[in-house]
Amino acid sequence: MRRTIPIVVLSTLSSLAQAQTTNTFDCSNFQRFGNDQAGTLSTFKQSPETMAWNWFVCLNQPVSASNLQRVWEAFKPSEQVYQSQGQAPLPYAQREPVPEAVLQQAASLGMDAAGPFQNLGNDTDGSTDNGTQQVDGLALQMGNQVPEAQRGQSVRFHLMMGLDTFDYIVGKELYNRNGIDALTSDLNFPASAWELKTAWLWIGTNQSFKATLSTDGYYITQAYYVDKSGQYQVGYAALSGMHVINKLTPDWVWTTFENHNNPKYTVTNDMPAQPMTNITGPTAPAQPVNASFQKQYPALGQYELIGVQFDRHEPQPKLLANSQMESAFQSHSSCLACHNTAAYSKKKGFFNFALPEGGGIAYPTSVLPDADFVGYQKLDYVWSLKRAQWKR
Repeated sequence: MRRTIPIVVLSTLSSLAQAQTTNTFDCSNFQRFGNDQAGTLSTFKQSPETMAWNWFVCLNQPVSASNLQRVWEAFKPSEQVYQSQGQAPLPYAQREPVPEAVLQQAASLGMDAAGPFQNLGNDTDGSTDNGTQQVDGLALQMGNQVPEAQRGQSVRFHLMMGLDTFDYIVGKELYNRNGIDALTSDLNFPASAWELKTAWLWIGTNQSFKATLSTDGYYITQAYYVDKSGQYQVGYAALSGMHVINKLTPDWVWTTFENHNNPKYTVTNDMPAQPMTNITGPTAPAQPVNASFQKQYPALGQYELIGVQFDRHEPQPKLLANSQMESAFQSHSSCLACHNTAAYSKKKGFFNFALPEGGGIAYPTSVLPDADFVGYQKLDYVWSLKRAQWKR
């Protein structure tokens, strides 16, 4: 039986999407746009924000009646593709086992050792799987209303990819630096390529904090990471943000969601620290769509769409950031423009998109001219390829 979910069909009026009627959106093959890319693109352009929410709802459905993991949790973890020794990854549906030390610690804590875990990175020096450092080299810290033990904890990240992204990378042997170094032409991922980037508040084993975040509408799951001393930390984590990216358009579609309670639990690096807010949205077109979907899907009702970018020629929104992932440089954050710089040169390595400005650096908010990439192979917006390691 094909699973459908109700949506609010929106039309554009005075540049704002206004609710019109109720219809259905089919989640059964949404990652390949129902095998109708042209039709999906046409519907998308009527209200990109509505389609972004449709995808977010589909991604957050259970995999099946017998598997309550969310659909996005079945995406392939990027650290299992770009491995530390540059070796070929396991097949898409096969996972590296959760470390035995994690399972033992989870069992001792009364957690479900047989259940799923999010791997939220490795903080040891030289790790290829850093889970806290943002593009600007800084980390977002927890604070404000968090318990004392969580104060100063870094918000953690996780990258994942869809099946067709994985197949393209494996088919071209781009999972290691050797394959990227051998490129002789630009990459061109399939239209059905997807990537996700998630942000997480670390709960640990604090049951009271876990209950508070649950009340505030955060999705909570079991998780672990390796701390600076090389020890596993095992506990719970709460989903604070999610980038959802696919190649429905040649410039890819860039959507980002976050829990609107994040300012209660994450802070700026100012002295004194202030609640971390998002200065790029929700955009005006996103606001009425948020209200409609939040009302219709109360389990997701504390999450909000910040905005959508999909065409370099569209003037708005010029800026798009997630406060949990581009925290301190939101005023210079454009998902589309930044990822358009994904490029590699055999002589120069990966393209440096940090631009000198006023004695410091900034990041591009408009697509750079083609002349800047002479001698480079373009990586089709996929900056996660930078995580690929030389084969050892």
